[in-house]
Amino acid sequence: MPGPARLADGFIFFGGGVDHAIESWSQVRERVGDLGRPIEDFGGEYVALSGADVGVLTREIDAWREAGGTHLTVVTMGLGLDSVVRHIDYLANLANRINLQ
Repeated sequence: MPGPARLADGFIFFGGGVDHAIESWSQVRERVGDLGRPIEDFGGEYVALSGADVGVLTREIDAWREAGGTHLTVVTMGLGLDSVVRHIDYLANLANRINLQ
């Protein structure tokens, strides 16, 4: 993975679950450091697909934060939310659960 570590300002992890993303994130950060780049200037975004179970989603977010992840996307499509307001309410509720400010 020399390209992203050398050229990009971050990486998006999609699919495979949070454990896989954390393992890959660790490898990317190591490579960034090996190339002499400041790790704190390199972002890592996890795309969370487990929104149907907010408990699982919350644990994934906590693990991603603990691993030093810098960004998160929560997919709300396919959750049976039938309006924009429901999607916003879901995300607002989640933000409160994870103490997002």
